[in-house]
Amino acid sequence: MADHHSTYVALAKTILPLLALALLSTMFLFARAPTIESVEIPYADIEELAREQQISAPSFSGVTDDGSIFSLMAESARPVDDGDVVDLAAIRGTLDAPGGATILLRAGEGRVDTAGRTARLSGLTRIETSDGYEVETNGVFADLDAGRIETDGALEAHAPYGELTAGRLVVETPDGGSQLLNFQDGVRLVYRRQQQDPTP
Repeated sequence: MADHHSTYVALAKTILPLLALALLSTMFLFARAPTIESVEIPYADIEELAREQQISAPSFSGVTDDGSIFSLMAESARPVDDGDVVDLAAIRGTLDAPGGATILLRAGEGRVDTAGRTARLSGLTRIETSDGYEVETNGVFADLDAGRIETDGALEAHAPYGELTAGRLVVETPDGGSQLLNFQDGVRLVYRRQQQDPTP
């Protein structure tokens, strides 16, 4: 009985490795090597990436003719044509006047002409000033040399003295002084009386 067991063990040690080798050979035999036709190269994606050259978190800054300091920041930027024009997304800008006042600009998108030193913010644009004005409009044009900001059209504003609407707003800094907000074209004001502190 022991002789039969030894014979079975010896046969198993010989046959099982041969069966494993045969199975592996069959797998390699029927496995299909990749061909040029079966490999898909995403040429369209590569071309799109080449066209959409984007810069993350860009910033532009400089000094205007009146001495104000401007700064523009964005989530991303994409050069247009020859590179002097740049499209921006998620824009935040500041304009600091020599007199100390500050204007903050926010817009979803816009375009900067670095050669012409102009910027145009489009879509819903918010303007906030350090002296309490909050303005909403649909687009702003900024002359970065002159330090002049002008809305593209009508606006709504929350002012320290009330609520107002106007057809246009022009912001300038005359003679390097404080910023001047000039509301124009059909200005309507709802005056809000200021509450005075009671006399002790």
